[in-house]
Amino acid sequence: MTIQTITHVELHCADADKTAAGLCADHGFTADAPVTAPDGARTVGLRQGTIGLRLTSAADPEHPVAEYVARHGDGIAVLALGCADPAAALERAERHGARVLDRAGALIEGFGDTALRLVPLPSTEPTPEPRLLDDLDHVAICLPAGTLADAARFCEEALGFRTVFEEYIEVGEQAMDSKVVQSASGGVTFTLIEPDTDRRPGQIDEFLAAHGGAGVQHLAFSTRDIAGAVRTARERGVEFLTTPGAYFDALAERFGETAIPVETLRDLHVLVDQDHGGQLFQIFARSTHPRRTYFLELIERQGAGTFGTANIKALYEAVERHSPTVADHATVADHATATDRAAPGHPEETGPMAEAPAEFRLTEAERALLPTPEEVAHYREHGWYLSHKLFSDEELDTLQAATERYYAGHRDRELPVRPPRLASWRPEDGPVQRHNDYVHHESDAIGAILRKPLVGAVAALLAGAEEIRIFQSTLIYKPPVPEEPSNRVPWHFDKHYWQTCTSDEMLTAFIPFHDCREENGTITMVDGSHRWRELPSGEDSTRHFADRDDSELEDILSANAAHNGQRVHKVPMPIPRGHVSFHHCRTYHGSGPNLASHPRRAISLHLQDGANEYRRHDRADGEPVVYNHDVLVRRTNDGRPDYADPRYCPTVWRGRP
Repeated sequence: MTIQTITHVELHCADADKTAAGLCADHGFTADAPVTAPDGARTVGLRQGTIGLRLTSAADPEHPVAEYVARHGDGIAVLALGCADPAAALERAERHGARVLDRAGALIEGFGDTALRLVPLPSTEPTPEPRLLDDLDHVAICLPAGTLADAARFCEEALGFRTVFEEYIEVGEQAMDSKVVQSASGGVTFTLIEPDTDRRPGQIDEFLAAHGGAGVQHLAFSTRDIAGAVRTARERGVEFLTTPGAYFDALAERFGETAIPVETLRDLHVLVDQDHGGQLFQIFARSTHPRRTYFLELIERQGAGTFGTANIKALYEAVERHSPTVADHATVADHATATDRAAPGHPEETGPMAEAPAEFRLTEAERALLPTPEEVAHYREHGWYLSHKLFSDEELDTLQAATERYYAGHRDRELPVRPPRLASWRPEDGPVQRHNDYVHHESDAIGAILRKPLVGAVAALLAGAEEIRIFQSTLIYKPPVPEEPSNRVPWHFDKHYWQTCTSDEMLTAFIPFHDCREENGTITMVDGSHRWRELPSGEDSTRHFADRDDSELEDILSANAAHNGQRVHKVPMPIPRGHVSFHHCRTYHGSGPNLASHPRRAISLHLQDGANEYRRHDRADGEPVVYNHDVLVRRTNDGRPDYADPRYCPTVWRGRP
């Protein structure tokens, strides 16, 4: 068959220059001079050994590259397949049902939004020594349940590949099917994986939800000296997943002698497998992707030419030990070993922070779920953050059951007075979008879950605060009625309605009860808008979005973007079940209609840092703004509403996370 190799991989990025600089510094790639296309797209080419990467970003939010990034985050958009005869390869692919996306560019549909480009074989030589990495060993691709067989058949019939390995993999209570397909030359290998939906949802389900469909989960780069490559990469700041000591204790019994000494493997946390041809060694880098949907693998083959029976499973067991669901799927002993060796770092503090009191301390498993310094930096630059899995399935089941009781009229306590702008849906309001404030106060079951210290610790790191209190909680139910006008939430930012607050570091945790995708009308962020300076205006900025029409708010958003010399870049947030989306109080956000067949259920948990206090704010007509709290909370010594009143604003975190 004409397909022989992967000549290069095309990544679409929010910032090609920044991503390229990171790959050069951390993994030893060399960069070509950036090229800017007539449409404004900017591409940086990277190379190492025979590995070619092309990183492209676009400032125009309507450019296809920017649209890809909005849907998926940074990711693999195109795999370029080197062919002896690209025209014949395209003709064969089309004859066997491949959909041609761009005939001139020999681009065909691949897996989700990852396309395949059929190109001539490269004429360039590998980059010279010394180098860290040599080749692209394989590409791992996650597929929706029920599509694995068709994807493998497509590779066989349209691309001329053959299936060289199949395995059903079980990790704890989750499971997945995999097939490895390979070109006749052996130069192109795809590992295809789909989840088993009859088992508990796991990391593949989470990838598909966070990524927004099928896509490349990781690239595996080969090296002739994995021990040296890992040491060098670590010195440059790359974090790798760790492995419990028991794994290495069993190696002698499993394999006898290993080509790399066991103590070296143990020290570096490198995994080993073997087949009839020899051994292979591999390690997986910790994902630095904000959605955790993409990472890198290093692999060294010493005779092994295929995937042995433990190879793919080892990958998922390693990832699982460090995944948001680790507490559900790994043993406590194994997890403790892993987290003790590689706990995530924290941002630099501006001053001393006290150790968290006992009631707010985290377990080691919870500490592994805190945002890394890179993720905190992303939040501060972009104004949003998608967390690891902070809530277990059992907690969310309890939360949903409690909300059903709440909708049926159950209250553990009633508000003593009805504030002027209280959101309080009642059954007689009908099938509109439901909003109910103060659910953390009125329902003990809901409040107990929302006060989870882990959520407060994440917020503390993002806000750079020592203390986090609840400011408000709103239970939201978006019915599956696309034409219902209330289902669409127009663009706004929360600080508009919190003008009586002194803090500009408040933030919101959006907590869906289920996988939340674009079809559900998930929350959508306007990237970086928290850093905008608001357009001067004489009108009352506190007027609620419900009192304005959509076109007015779209105009305000566009005008503020233009005032700051920015474009409006909208980022939908696919949120896997148990994960939480955080956004800054000045980040513009909104949501579309619910197009799914089931309701979208969620809670917006508004959080304040410990320094936040009440301040008087007057409307344009001179009248003071009154927030709901102002008629409920106790008063300070000087008569102001106390936003630290524990009845309505309980503390959910205090001290050093």
